[in-house]
Amino acid sequence: MRITTLPALLSLQDETMVYAAIVGAVALGFSFLVASLIAYKGGNDRSYITRRIWYVIIGLAAVAFFYIYNDLFVKPNITNVGWQSMFSDTNFISIFINLGVYLVGGIILMFTFRHKKFGSILGKEKNA
Repeated sequence: MRITTLPALLSLQDETMVYAAIVGAVALGFSFLVASLIAYKGGNDRSYITRRIWYVIIGLAAVAFFYIYNDLFVKPNITNVGWQSMFSDTNFISIFINLGVYLVGGIILMFTFRHKKFGSILGKEKNA
């Protein structure tokens, strides 16, 4: 869809920010699933490091793919160069929305499920 009017651009900016939050939440759900699928190793268990690596990879991939998609496929449909600049700013803000939902939601879930595999991403628990 071509963006030829300012109201259409403003609507696109709002939609982009909402989609950024949705992509962050979907990535968080996917990382929860991946963390649940990684088995405990037993003995000197260091599987939490593998979960942590996958958590970071999934979060960075979600942000990168969302940004690249908007930059390569959405931005060229905006007819005015000044409006493209406005959308680039929105795309940059969307990075922080995406990461915010992913990181804040992830930390909340990690503390909520502290004794589960996803909670182990924070590290081993100290046995008191």
